[in-house]
Amino acid sequence: MSHRFLWFLPLAAALALTGCSSAGQTQPEPEQAQTQSQDGNLDAGQVETVVRTLLGEDPSLTVVGNETMQQQLQMAKGMGSTSGITPEKCAKQMEKYTVTDLTASVSATGSVTAESLGKVVQVFSITDEATRKKISDALMLDDISGCEKVTVEQSGEKLSADRQILPLKVDADQSLTMSTQMDVGGGQKMSSVVVQALKGNNFVIVTFQTGLAEPATMSAEAVELINKAFAEIETLN
Repeated sequence: MSHRFLWFLPLAAALALTGCSSAGQTQPEPEQAQTQSQDGNLDAGQVETVVRTLLGEDPSLTVVGNETMQQQLQMAKGMGSTSGITPEKCAKQMEKYTVTDLTASVSATGSVTAESLGKVVQVFSITDEATRKKISDALMLDDISGCEKVTVEQSGEKLSADRQILPLKVDADQSLTMSTQMDVGGGQKMSSVVVQALKGNNFVIVTFQTGLAEPATMSAEAVELINKAFAEIETLN
């Protein structure tokens, strides 16, 4: 896998690296997942609309709709969310603040790729209160002291990552913004900013990743995009 495309890690792994994924909860099977709007939730078409609105008409835009997302989420919930992460205490912390099972949702993901910047937007309209609570609990992570530097092993390769929680204001009930700089070898570093936010029953993740800019330079744009997501959601409810 090219280091340039690290933002295309499987969903569970991507969420785990930022501190919010989920492991081993019992959720509805795919055929039971909600695909239509109820109680203020978005339907499959609406979550996809939000993703497309945020990412615009970029020719590299790829959108994954709810049906395919459900298949991916079913596979993701069985993955070990913190395997390959050291020190061990940091893996345990990550496991505590992790939600890999997001099958109780209506969701869509969009990605835009460019030489200088990759963007991923994930929108989940949560259909189960227990899942919403797990997300809420995971977003309470506010201190990674002693775990700012971690090592992640992927496909036999060890990557060093420096992480930082950014205290940025987001128009949501709860949010968590984390920046990461990953040493991918050859003197190259990959910087990313991930904003995760929950408002009502809607959970949105915006990820920016680049090999050129420092994380801080991307954070404001990522927050602006996630605020735009919730504004769009309000117009659809």
